[in-house]
Amino acid sequence: MKDLVISAIANYLPEKIKIYVESLNDSRFDGDKIMICYNLPQETIEYLTSKGWECYGAELQGHPHMKRLIDMWWFLQNDERSWNRIITTDVRDIVWQTNPSNWLSDNLNSEIIVASECIKNQDEPWAHKNIHEGYGPIFWDLIKENVVANVGVIAGKYQSVKDLLQLVWLVSQAGDTRHFTDQSALNLIINNTLLKDKIELDSNFALQVDTLTKNTRFEKKTYSIKNEIVMNGEIPYVLVHQYDRNKELKQLIENKYK
Repeated sequence: MKDLVISAIANYLPEKIKIYVESLNDSRFDGDKIMICYNLPQETIEYLTSKGWECYGAELQGHPHMKRLIDMWWFLQNDERSWNRIITTDVRDIVWQTNPSNWLSDNLNSEIIVASECIKNQDEPWAHKNIHEGYGPIFWDLIKENVVANVGVIAGKYQSVKDLLQLVWLVSQAGDTRHFTDQSALNLIINNTLLKDKIELDSNFALQVDTLTKNTRFEKKTYSIKNEIVMNGEIPYVLVHQYDRNKELKQLIENKYK
């Protein structure tokens, strides 16, 4: 049974997604690739199709990176196919380096992995702002000591990832959706004792660039570059997320895919 990469984008021209699309193909990923599409120009749809993606239109209401949760779940729920594992990620600021299926075969020890930002909520000003804008102070003491999970990189077993997409959507709708409640909803879920044994915070599948320079007081993630590959010690990261927030990585990756 194949693996699936499923993502969602709104309004982008092909140049905005070229690195994501080309690098996944370069990784030799041989599973299915599905894109939920909001208001995409025809040239972007044609580009994705030419690169082996299935494109499915959806109606955009609110923030696309939040609406994608329910639309990806709806697609998975109603498509007659099933998959071995699902990988769902952001698009614009991700570069793939190795085949995600190979890494998951060797390293997936739980139902789901979610990318760790390697910083506690209380040490990340954006996390503090995010949870308080979405839900007020009521849940802060429950999660402030816990490590931030990034909603932009999730992978795991088919049914479990599908269920998580639905649950994150439902919890996100309980907050103030004028703000970005998707990530705060995920962080509330993964720290709930009913579910936390199903979900593993992982810092080796994906490098989260934004917190590299911050004083985490938890775990200082580092990287090196070898033959134009961003390395986690002696092993390449499967993907690099937020690479455009680091001048060195941005130049390296953009030059590679000019």
